[in-house]
Amino acid sequence: MIFSVKLKIIRILASLRQAQDLASPHLLPLWLILALSIFAWGPLLTPAYFFNAHDAKHSVFFLVEFDQTFRDGFWWPRWSPDFAFGYGYPLFNMYAPLAFYAAEILHLLGLDFTSAIKTMYVLAIIAAGLGMYGFTQRLFGPRAGLLAATVYMVAPFRLVEIFVRSAYAEFMALALIPFVFWAFTELCAAPSLRRVALAGFTYGLLALTHHTTFFTFSPFLIIYLLVLILIQAKHNLQSLISKSIYTFSAGLLGLALAAIYLIPVIAETRYIKIEQWTSGSYNYLQHFVYFAQLFSPEWGYGYAGAGLADDFSFQLGIAGIALVAFALINMLTRSFPHRGIALFFFIATLAVIFLMSPLAEPTWQVVPIATLVQFPWRLLGMTAFTIAVVAGSLLAEGNYQQSTVNGQGSISDLPSISTPQSPISNLYLLCLIVVLASFPYTQPQYTEIPAWAETPLAVVNWDRASIVDRVGMVAVTQEQPQTSPLEQQYLNGEPLTAAAIIAGQGTVETLHRGGASSQVKVVAAEPVTLQFYTYDYPGWQVTLAGQPLSHRPEPPFGLITVDLPAGEHIAQLRMGSTPPRTIGAIISSLALLSLMGLSFWPRPHHYSPSPRPPTPDP
Repeated sequence: MIFSVKLKIIRILASLRQAQDLASPHLLPLWLILALSIFAWGPLLTPAYFFNAHDAKHSVFFLVEFDQTFRDGFWWPRWSPDFAFGYGYPLFNMYAPLAFYAAEILHLLGLDFTSAIKTMYVLAIIAAGLGMYGFTQRLFGPRAGLLAATVYMVAPFRLVEIFVRSAYAEFMALALIPFVFWAFTELCAAPSLRRVALAGFTYGLLALTHHTTFFTFSPFLIIYLLVLILIQAKHNLQSLISKSIYTFSAGLLGLALAAIYLIPVIAETRYIKIEQWTSGSYNYLQHFVYFAQLFSPEWGYGYAGAGLADDFSFQLGIAGIALVAFALINMLTRSFPHRGIALFFFIATLAVIFLMSPLAEPTWQVVPIATLVQFPWRLLGMTAFTIAVVAGSLLAEGNYQQSTVNGQGSISDLPSISTPQSPISNLYLLCLIVVLASFPYTQPQYTEIPAWAETPLAVVNWDRASIVDRVGMVAVTQEQPQTSPLEQQYLNGEPLTAAAIIAGQGTVETLHRGGASSQVKVVAAEPVTLQFYTYDYPGWQVTLAGQPLSHRPEPPFGLITVDLPAGEHIAQLRMGSTPPRTIGAIISSLALLSLMGLSFWPRPHHYSPSPRPPTPDP
């Protein structure tokens, strides 16, 4: 089988080689990346899915929840109506929503929920390769960029993220990482307002895609930029200050762009039972990676347990490790542009490996956000990135001349050198080896797609199967729900009841129950107490005939409860804004306008493009 796959790869590469007369040589690496990426996303083309993967059900029913609230008229969904047996949960107030916006667009264009998620996986694999190519070729040349892109696309942990964990939003964020580093690298090389906008935009997108990836990569990005600026500025204080201001401004704009999510998540996390997601099986102390696991070729589909009781792979990848070893020898024996940056990424790889190990436990105990990271092995996403960059440096090119931009040097001031280039066939062979080394891991455990998997019943089935610690609770919930009056309605496929009278005599008719709003008609012969089957949480507003009505959480579950006078009434429940959400939305809007304005800022007349290594003629 491997031999036949190898022949297919060779034929694809050969056909692309023959087609180079029809396309610019500069586009050939991009076509090669597209071709090589097929081996990572090809398994997604089957009609089946892999619902036994850890978060595969989540990836789909999160989108179902997002779609319901979006269609209910909330352009920035925050509430998910079907969690906790129908009591709901502020999922997208706590969980960055951008990846689901992208999938929702595909769903609105006609794809079913599962196909939309699968398509996003395909696009993310290709985007990761293109971004890694762009970033690494900026440092070391096109050949290095192609090798780094291949290593990154098929890094074992990235395949774990799809086929074992199905961690959708996290995988989308890993696709953005190369673009973030690329944009900030360009900004440091030649500061301009346009590049401030681009760097800030990519950084903001990362924060809006997956908060854990954002929090873990941000310190690494800051250290990288400090190294980059110090290499450039050397003893030039003015350059040091200027570049620092530009990069700081871009970072600040990125944070401002994501304020619509970041400010509420910081201010309103205390209104949920956060300890549910940071203790027990989510406690980071149980999930360190042991040295031998980084090199073990074993591949499993189970869950991570305490200590060595892990049933899926934490390996770095034999091909990546081998390339890093050769790259290190290359760094120590040959001078090439940006060698210091390559060495930085190698040291960063070692540092991240240490942080994942039990030896780093004291460090994790003093880091404030450690509990939110949950799993130290998540940093394998960072090693996939750093290893790809170091591997690419093995083919660093040194035959291009330094040039200046606005009187300033490019990324480094290392002297230009000229070294013979390796044959293009060697590059193809390296890419082939990298792909074949990971190809056995591109095999998901296929399952059929049951009809209920793309409906709200999927959420209820999940709650029914995991009621021990994973049924979400808000701060006013005193007792974790084991069921609800709505559970049987979900199971029977019946219309859901929005509210009921818990004191007094009367009738309730549900007029509407949407993603983040409900409307009921109450007919009462006497004063009654009406209870909505919805958790109380900041932002909920109850109105009676359009007039605000005070409400309270009723124990033990903290459901929204109101008192109504006798008579016929139309009561409406709707998720509104809060001061943190309003402030965040205003800041994000201003940031978006600023980014758009800076993007169209006229270039200075003395601007010249930043230096690029020439694309070799294959």
